[in-house]
Amino acid sequence: MTRGFYTRLAWTGIQKNRQLYYPYFLSGIVMVMVFYIFHFLATSEVVHTLPGKAVLPYLFYIGEGAVGLFSIPFLFYTNASLIRKRKRELGLYNILGMNKRNIVSVLFRETVISYGIVVVIGIFAGFLFSKIAELVLVNIMGRQVDYRIYVDWKGALVVLAVFAVIYLMILANALWQIHANNPIELLHSDSQGERPPKSRMFLTVLSFVLIGAGYCAAADVTAVEYQLAQIFVTAVLLIAGTFLLFICAFVVLCRILQNRKTYYYQTSHFVTISTMAYRMKRSGASLAAICVLVTLVLVACSFSVSFYAGSMEVLHRTYPYDLSVRVEIPPEKIGNELAEGTCTEGYRAGIDAIISSVMGSVQSDAGQPAGQGSFMQAQSGVGGEGCAVYFANMLAMFVDGRLDLGRDMRDTWFTPGSGQYPGWTEGNEEIVWLHVLSLDAYNRLCGTTEILGDDEVFVILEKGEYQADRIVLDDGSTKLAAASTAKESPKTTDVSISLDSSRGRDDRITAHGCRNVFLVVSDLYDFMGGEEGSMRYAQKNYMAYDWEYYWNLSAPEEALYAIYDQVQTHIKAESETAEAEKTMSFLKLERGENYYALAGAVLFIAVVMDSVFIAVTALIMYYKQISEGYEDQRRFSIMRKVGMTQKEIKNSINSQMLTVFALPLLVAGVHLAFTSNIVYMMQKMVVADNRPLMIRVMVVTYLLFAVVYSLVYGMTSRTYYSIVNKTED
Repeated sequence: MTRGFYTRLAWTGIQKNRQLYYPYFLSGIVMVMVFYIFHFLATSEVVHTLPGKAVLPYLFYIGEGAVGLFSIPFLFYTNASLIRKRKRELGLYNILGMNKRNIVSVLFRETVISYGIVVVIGIFAGFLFSKIAELVLVNIMGRQVDYRIYVDWKGALVVLAVFAVIYLMILANALWQIHANNPIELLHSDSQGERPPKSRMFLTVLSFVLIGAGYCAAADVTAVEYQLAQIFVTAVLLIAGTFLLFICAFVVLCRILQNRKTYYYQTSHFVTISTMAYRMKRSGASLAAICVLVTLVLVACSFSVSFYAGSMEVLHRTYPYDLSVRVEIPPEKIGNELAEGTCTEGYRAGIDAIISSVMGSVQSDAGQPAGQGSFMQAQSGVGGEGCAVYFANMLAMFVDGRLDLGRDMRDTWFTPGSGQYPGWTEGNEEIVWLHVLSLDAYNRLCGTTEILGDDEVFVILEKGEYQADRIVLDDGSTKLAAASTAKESPKTTDVSISLDSSRGRDDRITAHGCRNVFLVVSDLYDFMGGEEGSMRYAQKNYMAYDWEYYWNLSAPEEALYAIYDQVQTHIKAESETAEAEKTMSFLKLERGENYYALAGAVLFIAVVMDSVFIAVTALIMYYKQISEGYEDQRRFSIMRKVGMTQKEIKNSINSQMLTVFALPLLVAGVHLAFTSNIVYMMQKMVVADNRPLMIRVMVVTYLLFAVVYSLVYGMTSRTYYSIVNKTED
């Protein structure tokens, strides 16, 4: 053989099979480009200056790893479709005198050429689009930054190494297929079909059982962060059930349709049904893969869009004030604190002085614009001064809808911080996060003038109404729950439940998914039973007294951060001498930017990954139609010779396409509906508890994707039609 013969032969093979190779190259280029973009963003100087810079690189590294892992099965699939079509050509080479070693040389050069084209164009495209992706991310977060254009050479080297390994694996797989077949088998490989799977009815029933079990497991999820194993099992059940459904149930469906003579013996249906039943095992796997990908796209898009769209509402609800300070008061000192403010006097005086000083500087500099430069605008002040209130925050129990303060929470199924509890509800019992406050504090927070009788309390739920007429106290007595339907829920900073590690429990647990309930009483200290009652509640209900100080400040972003930095320094210094146990402070601007950054990053990653999944779905549909088109070319050629018209051929193709490709979209829609509880629990995990918004986003997402899916269907059906309409070579 002359030098370069194998290289020329490899290049000629690529050119002659460009209808198969170009999509193969495109899929690899997309994967390389997205992989490079995620690596670029993970190490970007701009990303490290954005809000949420502590978590953003981590998210992009996760996205990079996900793309790398997903590239393996996807590129294997596209290469397998390509090799399957070329086996006849490679078998012909073998018969004409080339041994398998020569064929290996050709395939090796084809792989090297493919790898070179993919990584060079992919890295170049990644370089171009990485800056656009960075700009999109910055705009999503509402920031304005200056940045320079540069190539991430380290990222390029990582791309070269990762995809070199992937293409070596692809080459090894192709060589194994060539080695495992003799020349005759290779020559006739394109005419070999697949038998329908055995025991179809049993596997069909099993598919419905697996899918039903997956739906039940999805509906049973109550806390995503503690039930990851259950969510994984749900995914496995649905994926396994989906593959069995499309591989086996379709064969049963074809048999049922064949038994319906009026349907089967029609020109547009006869060819479709007979060919579907013959090769359904391979086609079913492709359709199942499409269904799983579509479900992933819909779930990811629904969660990310609803999370991002509801993020501002979450921020204003969780942090209703620009500055919040929380100081925990020891139960044994709460009496003196309520009477004289002995524990918090220093905190309040220092905070007031800091705010007065900084705000005075802002007002004296009024000649300069006081723009926020932020996505969040400051609110007007609360009457020109801070608002201080006391809360007794604790876990309590709803039993049959009635608030019961007599239950010892240590004797329930709930174990703080362990992650072993199944949720906040079990049977007729529900654990709630109860905030007890005085009537005076309630009126100051809400700007109302409510009045309570001696034996009355207000029970206010964030959502819904309190249905019982009384509450149960610690000693078994009851108090009247006065009508609280029209009562406004107090605006308080909603943060994690804090537990004292000295009580033999973990120091902190999250309250995600735990319902907030406000109990308004005439006198806080008396209601809690004085010092003795407070100590008892602290033990059995994990109760903590909190002094909370709120400020709303109309000031530029720089001034707010200056106030917050000084307040934190003051709180730290004061805590060393004060009698309080724990302190926390929150700046809405800081928390909001970090939360908004997280929502924006999740949306950005979801959009990129969904775009990749949509491209993958389109390519799977394309390769499926290409491979089946060449298989059906001979059959339609025969049908044409015996009198089948072009119109009848087109009607048959449309019947097959509509029957086959509508099902993955419909099944994915059913999957989305039955797994929506997981999406909702993911929302609750990020405190975005807005089911109506999630449902609207899901419906819109499904309809928009259906449009995109229909466009892909139209393109692939034309490709299939053009192939089967050709005269066989």
